This record gives sequence, C-alpha cells and structure tokens, in this order.
Amino acid sequence: MSDKPRKTFAIRPGGMGYDDPPADAPPQRQWLETAWAAPAEERAVEVEGAVIRYRGWGLDDASKPGLIFVHGFIAHARWWDHIAPWFADRYRVAAINLSGMGDSDRRETYSRKQYAREVLAVARDAALEPLTIVAHSFGAITGLYAAWLAPDLVERAVVIDAHPFREGGSKLGEAPAEKFYATREEALARYRLSPPGAWPDKDVLAYVAQHSLRQSAQGWGWKFDPKTFAASDREEMTAALRGLAVPVDYIHADRSDFAGMDAVEAFVAAMPNCGAPVSLPFCHHHAMIEQPVALVAALNGLFAHPRRRA
Repeated sequence: MSDKPRKTFAIRPGGMGYDDPPADAPPQRQWLETAWAAPAEERAVEVEGAVIRYRGWGLDDASKPGLIFVHGFIAHARWWDHIAPWFADRYRVAAINLSGMGDSDRRETYSRKQYAREVLAVARDAALEPLTIVAHSFGAITGLYAAWLAPDLVERAVVIDAHPFREGGSKLGEAPAEKFYATREEALARYRLSPPGAWPDKDVLAYVAQHSLRQSAQGWGWKFDPKTFAASDREEMTAALRGLAVPVDYIHADRSDFAGMDAVEAFVAAMPNCGAPVSLPFCHHHAMIEQPVALVAALNGLFAHPRRRA
C-alpha cells in the first residue's frame, strides 16, 4: 500500500505544491478503490463449536506486530476493508467476523465474553503478537475484555466512539424478526445504518451493504443472527475493565449520535492508562463510513507514538 507514483514539486503563481494529474475519479474514491483492491486472505478458526472467519492482510510476515479490527453490532469484518490495508506495511492485520455476524457461524446463544475469546482465538491463530486491538462501538467491550483476559498478548487497545461505561441496562433492544427479500436489489434498497448519521460516504455504504447480504432458500436476508440481541452481559465485564493495565486510546466522533462527551469523560475516568482522546471532526458514529480518511489519519497518529504500561 506504500508504492506511490513520483510527483513533481512545483512553484506556481499563488503558491507551491505537487503537480497532480487531473483525476478521473474523486481522490477519496481512488483511495477507496486502492484499499479494496489490496489482496486479502480468508482464514477461519473454530472457537467453542463455531467457525469464526476472519480476513487478513500481510499475515505471513512474522517480523511485524499484530493488529486486529473488531466491528460494531450486527456489522462484519468487511466494514474494515478500506481501512485495514493501510496498516499492512507495519502490521500483520486481521479483521474478525464475530459469531452470529458476517461470515462466521451462528450459535444458539451469545455473550460478549465469548466474543472476547473469539478475538483472542483469531489473534493466536494468526500469530498476531504483540497485539493491538482497534474496536468500534459494540466491539469496544469485546476488545477491552480480550485485553483484560490476555495482558501478556495485548499491548494496546484503541476504542472508536463507544460508551462501554454507560450506566443502566445493557439490553440491545428487542430482537427483530428475520427478514427476507425476493431480490438482492430489494434487500440493498432497505439497508440502513443504526444510528443513521448524516454524511455516509455513498461508495463505502454501498460496499458494506452488498457484503451484509446472504442468500438462502427463503430469499435474500442479512448475515446477522437476531439472537445476537440477547448478548447482554455488559455490566459484569465493565466492572472488571475499570483500571485496565493495558494502555488504551479513545477516538471520538465529534457529532456522534451514540456517544457524547459524557462517554468520553466516563471512559477516561475508568481508564487511568487512557491517552488524550482524539476527536474526528464532522463525523457521526460510524467513523469508517463517514470519515474513513480521517480515521486512518487518527490511527496513524496514535500508532506513531508507542504506549507503554505505567
């Protein structure tokens, strides 16, 4: 991902800079297509009776540390397809499908503790050591609990727009009835983000939507299992996470419709090893869909400054 054509630096009337040729497509679209074209490896590991599938970039280079991306609720590994490849020059990178979501197996019952064990199983299967975990939203408790379970393996965690220390019940809502559509096009037309945000990149949204579908004898439906809504063991886990020894960082979407400044303050108060929070401007909850370039820049900035345990 680091091979770039040489450019000519020029001094022109009114300023100076690089002479870029006229673009056939908007620069962000070119950036996205470059990432989506990066070769990804599909791997799987069995975890407590379910096959957990994950995607990887540069997994065979044992000289590099490990990096794993953990998606949010009822999302999947391919939400990271335009993010993860940009780190393969420095890390062995994986993106997990948690059970009951994406391409991983479904289970009879789900728990967030089990999700944490799935993250660690993928990390060990891919030999991602030492490991940095990047987790979005619902995946934050999963990623942090994985760090709590295996502090010898995990050296750092980054949380993106989550509220793991929210007070009150942990119920995710009523499980929806599983829906099926007659055609793929009909299903895609019904795809929605929750919360919706305001400025999703249409190309990224279309990409994640098309990889959120599965076809069965009943028609076209979503990959997630409605039973995942019962994974409600949050309070017990957050009690264990307070004061986590592993260094953590927090990236906040400044227009978040999920985690406000109260979430940032609660996180910092619960995490004495948290670095200074980073804010993404003009961004709602789904940072990788609204501001993907800014998210990569924020992660690059954090990774440029190694963290050490106190």
